[in-house]
Amino acid sequence: MEKLVFKRVVYEGRVLSVRVDWVVTEKGRETTREIVVRPDTVAIVAIDQDLNILLVRQYRYAISKYALEIPAGLVDKGETAEEAARRELREETGYDCTNLRPIYTFWPAIGYSTEQMTIFLGTDLVFNPLKGDEEDIQVVRLPFSDVRHQVLRETESEEILFEDAKSVIGVALAAKYVDKYLNK
Repeated sequence: MEKLVFKRVVYEGRVLSVRVDWVVTEKGRETTREIVVRPDTVAIVAIDQDLNILLVRQYRYAISKYALEIPAGLVDKGETAEEAARRELREETGYDCTNLRPIYTFWPAIGYSTEQMTIFLGTDLVFNPLKGDEEDIQVVRLPFSDVRHQVLRETESEEILFEDAKSVIGVALAAKYVDKYLNK
């Protein structure tokens, strides 16, 4: 285990900060660690009664292009992960869900970030929009089976549907649930 000697925030932004920690390693070496301090996040695999998945298409400035993703966002201060998942789903797609269950929690960037993400599966969707922030989002509805086959590389298609880890992980994990419970 590394021992913290000193830490200093070097950048404070709207949704994250960056700090530099001076540490002593287990072998006694002094070094620094650059840490992105970010709130926890949620992502939602939303599947409707016809076994379609609701996705969002939005411009991602960091990669300079549009991306197709599962709905996701920050857990606001004082909010539970489940409350954040419901809010984000309503803001980004206009839908809420009767059934919401966490299916996986992980660290998206374990080497340098404090962010922890929980992926939820939302089913039995009900139209119940909530005004979102400034994001310009297009909702895309696709058959879950098609998305699943593409993500799990079960087809000959060379198409890459998702370029972000949360969407790939979410669809892959939700596939097991959909096969077991919804396709009876």
